Amino acid sequence: MRETGIMIEGGAMRSIFAAGILDFLLEKKIEVPNVIAVSAGAYAGMNYVSGQKGRAVEAVIKPLEQEKYMGFKTFLKKGTFFDMDYLFDVVPRQQAPFDFEHFQNSSKRFILNTTDCNTGECVYYDRFDSEEVFWKICRIANSLPFISRIDTVDGVPMLDGGMADSLPIEKAIAEGWEKILVILTRKEDYRKKYRHLYMRGIKLVYRKYPNFIRTMEHRHQKYNACLEKIDQLEKEGRAMVIRPTELAISNNESDVKKLMDYYNHGYEQAKGREQELVSFLTT
Repeated sequence: MRETGIMIEGGAMRSIFAAGILDFLLEKKIEVPNVIAVSAGAYAGMNYVSGQKGRAVEAVIKPLEQEKYMGFKTFLKKGTFFDMDYLFDVVPRQQAPFDFEHFQNSSKRFILNTTDCNTGECVYYDRFDSEEVFWKICRIANSLPFISRIDTVDGVPMLDGGMADSLPIEKAIAEGWEKILVILTRKEDYRKKYRHLYMRGIKLVYRKYPNFIRTMEHRHQKYNACLEKIDQLEKEGRAMVIRPTELAISNNESDVKKLMDYYNHGYEQAKGREQELVSFLTT
């Protein structure tokens, strides 16, 4: 069998769409040996590797029925828009226990990325010495500019990996994956644009990190170039793309029904293409 992999785009709460797709793969026992997940895509990808169907719903959506773990109250209280302590400490250990032992012993390879603020380069991780290290990397991989604090790995300041590599298709190719299931969380007509006001803020807040600013200046260009590469691979039969077709939610959506609809949209997208998925990933 050819080397295959899954590439999962981030997008904060939009990543629940990817969880629906991956839960369908788990349900149908469709095994893929490699997963690379960006930002919140990790919350979907990790459960595929640990074999925990439905955990993303329990970890991301169900808690919102009782309390909101995001918003300006959280930002004022903790300095982050999303309650990172809750999401990466309380939830995986109490609310929706994560099977780290199964994850660690899985034959599947799981890759996460972060952005080195000093160099502006992407850093990839596929080995986690302990559960504590794993959750720290996950937390940093989800640390968006402005609404999260910079954290460090071995003294190196890091932020969300989606800043340096939002769509790591070149990384997937470099890893030798001949067939790539690409899960995108935005509709087909989406293209990233340069945001002048946003970049003013980046240049002000992160002025100590000129290489990071340079990366952010060109982020929209790299993202759109990666979309073109994905389109090319799809035409060549080397990529299969699943993306939202009808619904759209914001990256900070907190409405439980809308989130469940987006999750179900992902599940139904995969279900409707089951034979295509099996054929693509297993031949």
